[in-house]
Amino acid sequence: MSKGLRVFCFQLKQELVQVRVLILFMILAVFIYSYLEPVANLAQAVGEKVSPWAFPHLMNDYICQMVFMVSAVFLFSTAPFEGKAHYYIIQRSGSLSWQLGNVLYILASSFLFVGFIWILSVISLLSQTKFSGDWGIIWGTLARTNAGNQYDVPFTVFAYIVGVLSPVETTAISFLLEWACVSWMGLVVYLFNYITKKMTGILAASFFVFLDVMIYNSWTPKAYLFSPVTLAQLKAMSGNSLSYGVSLKYAVVFFTVTITVFIVICLGQGTKKVKKWGRKNE
Repeated sequence: MSKGLRVFCFQLKQELVQVRVLILFMILAVFIYSYLEPVANLAQAVGEKVSPWAFPHLMNDYICQMVFMVSAVFLFSTAPFEGKAHYYIIQRSGSLSWQLGNVLYILASSFLFVGFIWILSVISLLSQTKFSGDWGIIWGTLARTNAGNQYDVPFTVFAYIVGVLSPVETTAISFLLEWACVSWMGLVVYLFNYITKKMTGILAASFFVFLDVMIYNSWTPKAYLFSPVTLAQLKAMSGNSLSYGVSLKYAVVFFTVTITVFIVICLGQGTKKVKKWGRKNE
């Protein structure tokens, strides 16, 4: 376990400071700011402050989800993260610890990735923000009127979310679902790339990124049950979607089971390598 933690720390330092990652975060920052700027303009125009609960609304916008998930795939595109020190670390720590460290890195960097989005969603509205434990007038207005169209707000604020759930509860659930979804994508990229020794993981994860849109346009809605991007959105857990079995409980079970299976497969790959190395050394 300790060796796995050391591999995790090494990967965290090595991967997250790469120029491509820093540029990715800069692009995301610009995107989030520009996406939320109309909300700030609305708040300024009506003379009301906006509460800092933009995050769950971004998570329920399909364009935002595509941008965030494509970014997540790009973040993990270098999987299985075999840099110059790879063989040295394998010899020192063993393949199982290497796999464990990479799994921890994917989970931790996914958390940081979603945390970055949440922080940016707060900072982007800071000039017009009033910290409050409720949704406030602005989000309520956007949910119940066409003010969003008048001020070119590029996303929909769903009345179901504002009317039924508290902002703290919604933000917490949205954060955890998004973390699970990003981790899911990262593990898919990692597993496919590692097993095939090619960049097939990017293709596999990209398929699931756009699966939500494909289902909406032409596929059966029952396929939403297998779309991680759909299951990361609270808006999908109301209305007609309930008749297809899409619910928060199902989403939790889906992510828990599939991520656990992915992790077991990853560690299993490490065990196979350990056995092979052991036979060579005998």
